Amino acid sequence: MPATVTLATTTLTNALGVTGNRLVVASTAGMLPGVRLYIEGELMAVVSSNGFAEVKRGVDGTAAQPHSAGATVYIGRADQFYQGPPVGIPPAVIEVSPYIDTLSGAVWFAQGDPSSPGTSSRYWQQQTVTRTAISMGFRSSTLDPTSST
Repeated sequence: MPATVTLATTTLTNALGVTGNRLVVASTAGMLPGVRLYIEGELMAVVSSNGFAEVKRGVDGTAAQPHSAGATVYIGRADQFYQGPPVGIPPAVIEVSPYIDTLSGAVWFAQGDPSSPGTSSRYWQQQTVTRTAISMGFRSSTLDPTSST
């Protein structure tokens, strides 16, 4: 039985404007040419990386948009991102986690008991983002859920 591929993540160290193509991230591990990066509704293709990532913006039907420092960057192959929501009950072993619909920007995680696939105890849960203001004008984001069960 194949194992689930969990997409690697890193975070943006610096904000990225709508026209920038250089990502300053916490780690460039796995960012090889051709690899896709997904950030808050935008898919990018890595052109090169050397301490930062040079990217082609708004690929595979997505549009370039600005991104804040601290945003989560998902790293994967083009076939590990989807163009539509998940359909049906999640199998016991899902192919990729999280399931990212690049057209809507929705991130989904399989939840429930994986030992009983095909039952109503297994379902897809869309990730929600809660943003709150904290001291000195800073903002905090909380994601829920952050993994599949």
